[in-house]
Amino acid sequence: MSANLTQTMTSPCRCPDLRCADTEHILPATDEEQVLMVVEVGLVAAMMDNAIPESESTALVTAIRMLPGMRNLSDSDVNLVLSRAGTRAQEGDIWLCDVSRRLTHPGLRRVAFRMASMFCAWDGVIDDKEQGYLNFLATVFEFSPAEADALFAQATGQRGSASVVPPPAEMSETG
Repeated sequence: MSANLTQTMTSPCRCPDLRCADTEHILPATDEEQVLMVVEVGLVAAMMDNAIPESESTALVTAIRMLPGMRNLSDSDVNLVLSRAGTRAQEGDIWLCDVSRRLTHPGLRRVAFRMASMFCAWDGVIDDKEQGYLNFLATVFEFSPAEADALFAQATGQRGSASVVPPPAEMSETG
């Protein structure tokens, strides 16, 4: 056997994560996995400004403990959940793909969007990066502009604010 083949066989397998190619949803996410994705969505929104003030951190922990199955988490368990969420969110496109395909529970999708809205609006400003994140979530969760606006308003108390999701092109064109 050649040295190259031996080296290839003994090195750790680097198999691609093919769940994004799972258009038939052969690998459904468990309820627990979906709840953890809600935590990930909220944590990413909180980290958009590159710093999480103590008040925002406290709100994030409170929001996590309100999720199904997370009510009785100890502080160390919450830290483990946040650490896992942070690690997963750093996976970039793979993580975004997982969220879009595997967070299927309609109620948890709404909770995730409200949580993201709350943390994106925490400092009173929705910057382009935060707006893009909310637009992505609204699109992959298949929310209408009206539903996305309503969820944003529920989370932030901001009624009549700029639309979270831009209107369809045919509505925004003037002729």
